[in-house]
Amino acid sequence: MNKLEGSVLICVLLFGLYSSPNCMAQFRQLPLPSAPVPEKPIENNTNLKTNEDALQLPFWDDFSSGNYSPLLWEAQGVNASFTIGISPPSLGVVVLDGVDENGQPYSTTRLEQGEGDQLTSKPIDLSQPTATNDVYLSFYWQAGGKGERPDDSDALELFFLDSDGSWELVWSQEGKDDLSTDVFVQVMLPVPEKFQFENFQFKFQHSGRLSGPFDTWVLDYIYLNKGRSAADRFPEDRALTQLPGSPFSPYFAIPYFEFDQEKITAPISNEFNNLNNRFRAIEYTINLKNKATGELLEAPNTETPFNPVPQALERRAFSSSELQEEGLVGLIDEPMDVEVLMYLRAGDTYLEAGSGEAQTFNVDFRVNDTSRLVIPFRDYYAYDNGTADYAAGINQRGGMLALSYELSTPSYLSGVSIQFVNAAQRNNAIELMVWDSISNEPLYQEEVLIPADAGLGSFSYYPLDTNILVEDHFFIGFTQFSNDYIYIGLDKSGDTGDNIFYNVLGAWQQNDVVRGNLMMRPHLSLMPVIEASELSAVDLLFYPNPVTERLYIMGEVSDITVFDFQGRLINIPQEVDKDGKILNFTESQKGMYLINMVKNGQPLTRRIIVK
Repeated sequence: MNKLEGSVLICVLLFGLYSSPNCMAQFRQLPLPSAPVPEKPIENNTNLKTNEDALQLPFWDDFSSGNYSPLLWEAQGVNASFTIGISPPSLGVVVLDGVDENGQPYSTTRLEQGEGDQLTSKPIDLSQPTATNDVYLSFYWQAGGKGERPDDSDALELFFLDSDGSWELVWSQEGKDDLSTDVFVQVMLPVPEKFQFENFQFKFQHSGRLSGPFDTWVLDYIYLNKGRSAADRFPEDRALTQLPGSPFSPYFAIPYFEFDQEKITAPISNEFNNLNNRFRAIEYTINLKNKATGELLEAPNTETPFNPVPQALERRAFSSSELQEEGLVGLIDEPMDVEVLMYLRAGDTYLEAGSGEAQTFNVDFRVNDTSRLVIPFRDYYAYDNGTADYAAGINQRGGMLALSYELSTPSYLSGVSIQFVNAAQRNNAIELMVWDSISNEPLYQEEVLIPADAGLGSFSYYPLDTNILVEDHFFIGFTQFSNDYIYIGLDKSGDTGDNIFYNVLGAWQQNDVVRGNLMMRPHLSLMPVIEASELSAVDLLFYPNPVTERLYIMGEVSDITVFDFQGRLINIPQEVDKDGKILNFTESQKGMYLINMVKNGQPLTRRIIVK
């Protein structure tokens, strides 16, 4: 056995015992915490009627709003997504991925099996069916999608609640190696008479290993109603299935001063799905508007008919006409947000229920006919569309993660935005870094903290305190001080994974495992962001750095405070010298420290290493 084989064997043997950084260090995709349910309910069922105890039929949700409605559902560990499902029945899906609302496994015991994510309907009144055998529940499921394929020990289960308050398993799908990850399967189930009472509920549940890996089940287009049969699989519904594609691919955001005709790389793309088993003439419209003012910037398509006419159950990708050269380029000359709006005219309408005065219109099939995307033209580039579907990170103390960008115009880097999605990591320290090439020393390093308010859906912005001129190709990223994964948002609307680089074992590697858009953004300026300091090197002198015992600060400074890499104030003995101050680190732990001080009324920060 050679040395390499021996190292591999040791890593394999240690895998189930503990996480050795040298053996286990990697860059990988990570699960997300659950997104908060909106305070104002999002209603796909536009005129939902309830009594004091239960919802009234029909019950329908296709999650095309981008979330599940709290009027319809109670959820545990469930997320909604526009992009994780592959070729879904309609726009938007919900995802059960085996982690709780904090993005953590339900158990830390490695082989423990049990119940994980749950999506439970609110009580539904089934006490007045027209016949005992005409109540059906239908839904679509997919194994994995753009997440992780379920393994043999995982299952998606469906339960019905009976009148005695007991949950009964009525359907399940086990994870298998041969399950397709890109096909949605429709299920149609009768609701037997024993479940037809005034407070019926149904529940989808993820079961299996509770400690990971975090396998994914995707659900869409859930419909419960009376007056149905096993053949009622084809609603009078035509739907868009995804968000508009960015015409500025691979970017979803561009600095307004960088925008030119060359940035328009493709038409605006989308896909429709005819869920009905009859052909249907459909028209589509695509508008680009100034989101703040509503001003129409460009309309590449207005009530354009699909040709040929969409056939029964047809799914078709389509694109806009070419954007005009004299259109957007001449109009985007200041910061603005451009809204891309796509919608179908397909004859969709309400799903009627009842008759006469009792007739209701609970379900509006038109809600999935419209799809929107906002493209910022401000001061930053972004590969991501602003919404995290997963997270990604490395698990090595001293490891580095970097994302590459390219510029048309030499610019000053004014700041970096990062979406941290694990609230448990707030106030942890990282070292922010900028490189012109990852084979070179960084152009910029600054120790920063993950903000106390960092969480899912928001970016943390770090302004730079130094003028960094970047040209052509550059990298932004960070070094971490922990063996724990730092959860960075990962958007699945596209794939710029080739622009991600990581260094966990002393050498840079280009990512070839995690697919998606890492949510780190460079902010740029045509002008220097920091005025030239009046202080010169002679005015202030720090030495030695690294420090073994004493740090000498030569110059007139005041209000000296010292913080460790976690942002904690450290009491360091200080002495006054005729030319400045002396800080005594003799009894201090090794590591990185920040020295804050004031000189001539100007706050200054310096970074040192204690060896």
